Amino acid sequence: MYIDKSDIEGAGMYPEVLKTLAREPENINTAITDAMSEAAAYLSARYNIEREYTKSGSERNNLVVKIVRDIAIYNIYCISNPVNMPESRLNDYKSKISFLKDVMSEKAVIKGLERLTDAKNGGSSYIKFGGNKPRTNHM
Repeated sequence: MYIDKSDIEGAGMYPEVLKTLAREPENINTAITDAMSEAAAYLSARYNIEREYTKSGSERNNLVVKIVRDIAIYNIYCISNPVNMPESRLNDYKSKISFLKDVMSEKAVIKGLERLTDAKNGGSSYIKFGGNKPRTNHM
């Protein structure tokens, strides 16, 4: 797996709190798998996220680890005790999702990740629609 229990414990969550919240060891793995899937849903539009997920240790992108970790912690709370979730965890989750949406719409960039390329023109395979702003030539 891209991240594991030790990555979550190092994120300001004490091991005894994680053990109490998770209740079952499978819940931690489920939360991590769900977090990886959720992050990949946003990042796969621009980046080769499957290749990133095969990395381990110091090869991993720190920002992606942080994003997946925060989403996984949020998922652990949702699985076991959503009523007692600290507001800071909810705010962390919302900010990470907002950032992922910005990355998906090409308003933000994650340096160090391999971009998807189109073999034909060497550009991104992400398609963005839009147009020019309407003019107002009269007063």
